[in-house]
Amino acid sequence: MKPKPAISPLDKVLGRLDDLDEVNLGILVQRLARERKLLETVFDVIRDGILVLDEEGIITYSNVEGRRLIGLKGDISEKVFLHRAAPELAKAIGLGRSKVDPYPEVVVREMKISYPEQRQIRAYAVPIQDTKTASGSAQDKTGLTIVMTDVTEEKDKLEAQLEGERISSIMDLAAGVAHELGNPLNSINIHLQYLNRSLNNQKIDASKVSKSLDTCIKEVERLDGIISHFLKAIRPTEPSFQKINLLSVIEETLLLREKELQNKKVKVQMEAGVREPMIRGDLEQVKQVFFNVIGNAIDAIPEDSEIRIISGLDEKFVFAQVVDQGSGIAKENISRVFEPYFTTKKKGHGIGMMIVHRIMRDHNGEVGIDSKEGSGTIITLKFPRNSPRRQLLASS
Repeated sequence: MKPKPAISPLDKVLGRLDDLDEVNLGILVQRLARERKLLETVFDVIRDGILVLDEEGIITYSNVEGRRLIGLKGDISEKVFLHRAAPELAKAIGLGRSKVDPYPEVVVREMKISYPEQRQIRAYAVPIQDTKTASGSAQDKTGLTIVMTDVTEEKDKLEAQLEGERISSIMDLAAGVAHELGNPLNSINIHLQYLNRSLNNQKIDASKVSKSLDTCIKEVERLDGIISHFLKAIRPTEPSFQKINLLSVIEETLLLREKELQNKKVKVQMEAGVREPMIRGDLEQVKQVFFNVIGNAIDAIPEDSEIRIISGLDEKFVFAQVVDQGSGIAKENISRVFEPYFTTKKKGHGIGMMIVHRIMRDHNGEVGIDSKEGSGTIITLKFPRNSPRRQLLASS
């Protein structure tokens, strides 16, 4: 037997409205007005932007920070639709989706907004359930609460933090490289000494000399490899933009994950809305994005499951969605997905989604997460249809 939901004091009072006389009704109205004023004052000092929408997408409440972030001036005295006030935000949270479509428990987006100024924001959208019904179905959602955090400064601080960690990692890496260089250098030195003695004594064994020279060449190649990897680690890699087929990249990535998919008996269903979704990007970096995202999907689902990969395009972006019906992401964790070194996996290192976010940002793209704990996760990757270089020049 399910316990009955607790009834608040306000619900008890509202339930007896018909029994209230004019005096008590006036007192109740004054009390409600004071409580609303108190709540509005509290919300106005919060540094996050808060928007409350009704089922038609009209903004019914906004705090000071919320109005600042989307460029609304003063209090809202008339109907303002979010898709008109902040079309980028409305589209990002899926405001235009059909009412028959199930709305995720939480939607999180990291995105750039251009009005009223260029800012980087993190937005969370949570459906408001109709308190008159108990089913909690998609049809019972009467609106949305949107919480927006301005993360522009946070991104700058993160860059500085990562730079510091990168320098520390370089120092550790340099110590390891110095150790690794010792072995091939020592081997080369031994063989050069042998060759030198052979030349001085004029006793040259052709086969032994040939082996020593081969060993020296291999050790030099080994040294070159060690130095090359070291340089790749310490130098930030700029994307090398070229025209690539997104479907081909996904197929190549699936081949890299083939053994994991087979071991877990996971089927992959491809749903291509476009035959050749072409983007401009760095082939290896884009492949790394899908490698990480598909890897997370494999980890999240049980054996004999399915992963759907949906691709297509809209007016501005070529997109791909990786859909799994796994464990989903808890509400308290979803805001930390892009944080460095945050992971809920026992063997995870916590930088996979951070790398995804960095690469997508360098490609002027977007990453979206729709998740419900226990039901699964949808990762949406959007790549601009125009060249990232052109967009950067246009905005500069």
